[in-house]
Amino acid sequence: MRVPFIDLKRIVTPIREQVLADWTECLDNTEFVGGPGVQNLEKKLEAYLETTHVVACANGTDALVIGLQALGIGRGAKVAVPNMTFWSPYEAIVQVGATPVLVDISPRDLQMDFEEFCRGHEKFKFDAAILVHLFGWTSEHLENYREYCKKHNIRLLEDGAQSFGVKKNNRSIYADAEISTISFYPAKVLGAAGDAGAIMTPDPKLAEKIRALCNHGRAGHYTYDYVGWNSRLSGLQARFLNRMIDQIDGMLESRISAETYYQNFFAKHSSDCIVHKAPQGVQSNGYLCVIESIRRTGDELSASLRDDGIGSARTYPQTLCEQPPAQDTLRTSDLKHSKRFSKMVINLPLFAGITMDECKASAESLLKAFKVSVQS
Repeated sequence: MRVPFIDLKRIVTPIREQVLADWTECLDNTEFVGGPGVQNLEKKLEAYLETTHVVACANGTDALVIGLQALGIGRGAKVAVPNMTFWSPYEAIVQVGATPVLVDISPRDLQMDFEEFCRGHEKFKFDAAILVHLFGWTSEHLENYREYCKKHNIRLLEDGAQSFGVKKNNRSIYADAEISTISFYPAKVLGAAGDAGAIMTPDPKLAEKIRALCNHGRAGHYTYDYVGWNSRLSGLQARFLNRMIDQIDGMLESRISAETYYQNFFAKHSSDCIVHKAPQGVQSNGYLCVIESIRRTGDELSASLRDDGIGSARTYPQTLCEQPPAQDTLRTSDLKHSKRFSKMVINLPLFAGITMDECKASAESLLKAFKVSVQS
């Protein structure tokens, strides 16, 4: 059996005719930038994410840049960021003129290590931090981060690009964040038909500033309070996302079922791998199957899976500190946990609509790959 790493057709096909009708209406009404579709999406997101203000924008990276700027983070500021994440948080810090400081991950939950973060603040005096909710869950120390940052006047931006639908103690992780962001890149749990993003906050004044920054910093049609960005969501993307969010519960259920299958399968093979999962009290969204190999590298496993016709990914195969622009970046430690994890991680196919037969074929192929001698 051949199994793709991701197959978006399975979630697009059921809404195809509805989307085409919506897009026809957009074209007929020339609803190209903003409009009722965007407004409706923001209201749906506010309800689902348990937050009071959602501002849609062009993509998840813009959301991070604008979020930092809205918090007043700029030249001279030091911003903590996990060494294990996608490039966008690092990019955003540099784009606003601030200085990134790399923090290692915890081997327990794979999120930014809270104790190392605290030690790092004592040394570097962080002005801000980006806490990335990685892999479809969040830090076991989420509340500790929020309390510590508030106490020490560290502006905390929470990157929720991978965590749509994640809850902690039965509450959306976006609900109590000072400011949080999300990406609707097509491969995310809730994806658009292209790039899209959003910024969330419970603060109405901050939301007003964010909305202005997304639209060139405008105060009026030709008056400006800020130097902002051109980061507005199109009506076409909003209409697509409105249809996607209407089927999100079923998509989450499918993902979580597949994630649970993999976790149960590999729980019996602890000599071969560590199967990572959400910390206690955190409800995952099934974004990724995160497996850390004990002996064989992720690259070796990926090649073996490919030979069997099984798609895979390695999220992430390199850390931030290994990227050429970041090699001289400030860091709080030797970053050994993220460096090791990046070499050994493997992700099996996991997407809304995947079948249990596909999960079984993928798991058995990986188990076979584990048993191959490293020397061979």
